[in-house]
Amino acid sequence: MTTFTETAHAAEFILSEANGARSRENGVGGATLPAGSVVKVSTSKLVSYDGSGTVVGILLYDTVLDQKVSYLARDAEVNQKLLTSTEQTDGTVDSGAISGLASIGIICRD
Repeated sequence: MTTFTETAHAAEFILSEANGARSRENGVGGATLPAGSVVKVSTSKLVSYDGSGTVVGILLYDTVLDQKVSYLARDAEVNQKLLTSTEQTDGTVDSGAISGLASIGIICRD
């Protein structure tokens, strides 16, 4: 029998968010990134958070260079185990990314 491995779905990391679209913003991707990437703004585009700059949110969907994308920007709870960033070394998101998310009202849960 064939075994299939299902990858994470878009926005699967969201546990709860504010009513309507209050938790979300729109931006432009600055690189190819998967949904769940912790991002910052660099030259007016969203790029993966690498320990420098200011965290602005978490991508809701996969994106490529210059593609319009929505991201979670405030007032939400997320599953920390489904997030990614370029500063990962052991499969977890760095405490700098977690504290950056907390500063904009996004709480990471285990």
